[in-house]
Amino acid sequence: MAADEQATTKVHDDTPIWGASAIAREAGLPDRAAAYHLLERGLLPARRVGRRWVTTRTRLRQALTGERASE
Repeated sequence: MAADEQATTKVHDDTPIWGASAIAREAGLPDRAAAYHLLERGLLPARRVGRRWVTTRTRLRQALTGERASE
């Protein structure tokens, strides 16, 4: 891959982020209560798995920046 292609290639980080506290840290929110507020209203892209919330860095970044998901 050429250097100019690498510069425009998007990096996808599908590593899961588990829990409202970790999601709050990743999103730059002040605390997990703020994350819960946004998660419960569907304003952050995450799913409940049992009693925990989970998302990925890519999905969270896309939601926060307004970036569209690439194919």
